[in-house]
Amino acid sequence: MLKSQEYITVIGLFLLVGACIILLSTPEDIFSNMMVIDVSRTHKTQYEMLVTTIFDFKNTEELKNLPKNISGLHSRNIETTKTEQKMGAIMKRMYSNSTDGVLFMILSSENMSAFHNLEICYGGRWNITENDVTPIKIRRLGEAGFHNIHVNKFITQRGNLEMVVLHWFMWEGGIIRNEKNYVLLQVAAPIKENKEETINLTKKFTSDFFLRVYKPVTKSEIIGKQLINKYGLLGVFIDILFILLPASMIFNTKIIKQR
Repeated sequence: MLKSQEYITVIGLFLLVGACIILLSTPEDIFSNMMVIDVSRTHKTQYEMLVTTIFDFKNTEELKNLPKNISGLHSRNIETTKTEQKMGAIMKRMYSNSTDGVLFMILSSENMSAFHNLEICYGGRWNITENDVTPIKIRRLGEAGFHNIHVNKFITQRGNLEMVVLHWFMWEGGIIRNEKNYVLLQVAAPIKENKEETINLTKKFTSDFFLRVYKPVTKSEIIGKQLINKYGLLGVFIDILFILLPASMIFNTKIIKQR
């Protein structure tokens, strides 16, 4: 008898936690395969964005299905070097046409033998002359479409060679940010003559990549509040019922034990 009461208490605790999670979550948290995009790998910024995507960015087989043509540039896969693999590189493509080209790379922190900031990676061999967050305008796709996004921008120099490097970080929704669970996406292009033209080239590529690969998500109110807004007092009763039923399982067994 005692063991069965303990089982009921444990089940009640699990149900209570589950009820709280459901009532305090949004439908997007539960039913959407959300991804978080931001310019910082360690903390949330004002530029954080929620998106969905059909691609698993940690699955190298799925990544082969990323768009082959973006912004009028055609892709070809490039083998990653041992150094790039140590940095976590899982995909490397050159997108180019007869006049322009950008290098696109995906790095997964799970594959890194040792973590390095891009500032350190580039700073060791390159002189970083600019380092900021840059906005990219994207045409609207209806009310739910993108408007603006923000990514990190480096201007790097080594000898006579200058590069524009854009990058952003991505996590699965609900995952706590740390150095072992993010994906970094990088777009780079050499500056030939005009720096602004090269910046615009990388921005246009990034803009088109977002439109082809991501779909923005707007979070609604938590489920508990939505029930109240929709059903009024009945919604309040449903919220309370969600909490009281598992709570009664916990406290009833305690009362029986005291007897």
